[in-house]
Amino acid sequence: MYEFHWTHGPLVNSDLVSEMSELYSHHYGVWGPTAPRPGKPIRLSPEQIRKWLTPDSLVVWADAFGQMIGYAIAIHITLTGHGNVAWVTQLVVHKEHRQADVGKRLLFTIWGFSDYFAWGLLSANPYAIRALEKATRRRCQPGIIARHAQPLLDLGEKQVHYLNPSRDTAITSEESRIDTGFPLDHSELPEMMARATTSSKPWTLGNLPGGWEWFAFTFHEQDQFALAEKELEEMLVTADRVTKQAYARMQAQWHSHPWAKYAVREVDFFLNSCHLGKDASVLDFGCGDGRHAIEFATRGLQATGVDYLSASITAARDASLSPAIAGRVRFHAGDCRTTEIHGNFDLGICVYDVVGSYADDRDNMAILVNLSKHIRPGGYAFLSVMNMELTERIAKNWFSISSQPDRLLALAPSNIMERSGNVFDPDFYLIDTDHRVVYRKEQFHRGEAVFEELLVRDRRYKEEEIRAMCVAAGFEVIWTRFVRSGHWEEPQDRLSDHAKEILVLCQKPVHENRQQELFQRDVGHSSGNPRL
Repeated sequence: MYEFHWTHGPLVNSDLVSEMSELYSHHYGVWGPTAPRPGKPIRLSPEQIRKWLTPDSLVVWADAFGQMIGYAIAIHITLTGHGNVAWVTQLVVHKEHRQADVGKRLLFTIWGFSDYFAWGLLSANPYAIRALEKATRRRCQPGIIARHAQPLLDLGEKQVHYLNPSRDTAITSEESRIDTGFPLDHSELPEMMARATTSSKPWTLGNLPGGWEWFAFTFHEQDQFALAEKELEEMLVTADRVTKQAYARMQAQWHSHPWAKYAVREVDFFLNSCHLGKDASVLDFGCGDGRHAIEFATRGLQATGVDYLSASITAARDASLSPAIAGRVRFHAGDCRTTEIHGNFDLGICVYDVVGSYADDRDNMAILVNLSKHIRPGGYAFLSVMNMELTERIAKNWFSISSQPDRLLALAPSNIMERSGNVFDPDFYLIDTDHRVVYRKEQFHRGEAVFEELLVRDRRYKEEEIRAMCVAAGFEVIWTRFVRSGHWEEPQDRLSDHAKEILVLCQKPVHENRQQELFQRDVGHSSGNPRL
């Protein structure tokens, strides 16, 4: 129902500013008893909103059925000598959508980067301040706010037009508020305060006189709330959806990543490693932007690509419009664990960590089983997975998710998926010793979707593990080798810094009853010397 968008403040066009003005004027609130127009709606003209859109500002907004129903203005700026600050300067949500977490989603988007120095807002709404605490997993503490108040106030005087240096402040170890001269109606404030306060969650910022707003900030130096068992369960349940979301965010930058530039060489390697007829058919599971399938079609083969990201399928179809390959390549949006494609294929490929994108081996096994189902007897399959032995050799961060879940909170974030795809940087991953799952925090700043930080996890394999899985799926393993992107013809030592991938060539047995025999033969067996 809801669609979220963002843009830099100076890029906001006149139509969007008019929508913001309309929403604010009907849904922000009413003037208090000391205002010139008590009880009347507070209105804000487009010209006034423009003053808020400073060079360092950004706007995040939500649409429902084509209509704006919420927006937030914020500044993301580097405070010299301290670090990055995310400061919400305005938040408005349509009255009919305030119980649907629209405001919380807008705020969490702005405050979502865990490596910032400070996150905050000026507000007379205690719910917004509780949202700040929940989003940053820290409590607003007046004493800490007072210690950092001056540089923040100096920043606010430059960036927040209603923060007048002549206004009174009360920022001490007991309270944190500023006289903004904005006499909003506070008649509902006592009830809101009562709902926002519990014995375990006391109100810390003091009382609020008319015309004042709380100066609420949390800081990276503060200890975070411990992960509750329910929170951890929800995090793990949604992990696959989050990983899919991260791959979708990565889509726009695929062409700039080094590993995505070797399709021609990799197709050469596929064709040189197995015997295919000139009219052979190829199935590409997890095809991404379709670069391999298109290259196969260019060579005269029939190619079909499958991916669970609709954006990837759209990009692949757009890239395959050349008349030279018309009728030889098609793309299908589907989940590789369950999709059904008509026909039996001579070659299947499933490379660049499609197997391993799920933390649960049952899901990764389902991909292999489904791939095997689509390969004709005697046909071939290529797959690659990330090398767990190298991952463990260079690892710096280990933990047990059952006994040390809070280590996830301290994991340093990066923008690796967006910028390079090098997910082997040991400073930015954490290995769970309970299940041998790898965790990362990935930040996304680019593209049309709202910027966000996602906790992503994946599964990496040792050679004997992936061999056994291939055999259990119905393949005979011809060889395995450790490789680096774009140089598959150069086998690497399993612990080499370059050996990030394990490449596997399989064949579908002509006689299906050989499956159990192959499985028993291959369990525990590994081959470091590929047979080409």
